[in-house]
Amino acid sequence: MVSGFKRAFAAFAALALLAGPAAAQVPDPFARELAQKLSQGEALLRENGYQRAAGPFAGGLNQGGARRHTIMLRVGQDYRILGVCDERCRDVDLRLFINGDQLVAQDVLTDAVPIVHVRPAVTGNYEVEAVMARCNGAPCWYAFNVYSR
Repeated sequence: MVSGFKRAFAAFAALALLAGPAAAQVPDPFARELAQKLSQGEALLRENGYQRAAGPFAGGLNQGGARRHTIMLRVGQDYRILGVCDERCRDVDLRLFINGDQLVAQDVLTDAVPIVHVRPAVTGNYEVEAVMARCNGAPCWYAFNVYSR
């Protein structure tokens, strides 16, 4: 029963990546792969008291490409922004900005699962920038969710 639920959840998450308003049109099987990776990360975050606050945000980028997505964050909340990318991606980075160019937090480690931790000093609109640092496809697909506690 549990594995059936997980498959249903992964299928639902894949559909959200394909059709969600904040998401680009991610083609299958990449949408399923990204949804599965996000759900694995979400399970770990839930164990630590986090709930999804926004997402999924998704898109495709060529190596060296970047795209920004706007999110609303509240002062004093503890946030985690969890990113993933498809199997052809070797390194995706996430940066968080306020006021267009003021860097607030980032995860630019060489990995395919960036996690940004932030506790905003002010409530407002922030921009999450996804950067495809290393990609063996054209494009590579990424997705991220925002979690809070």
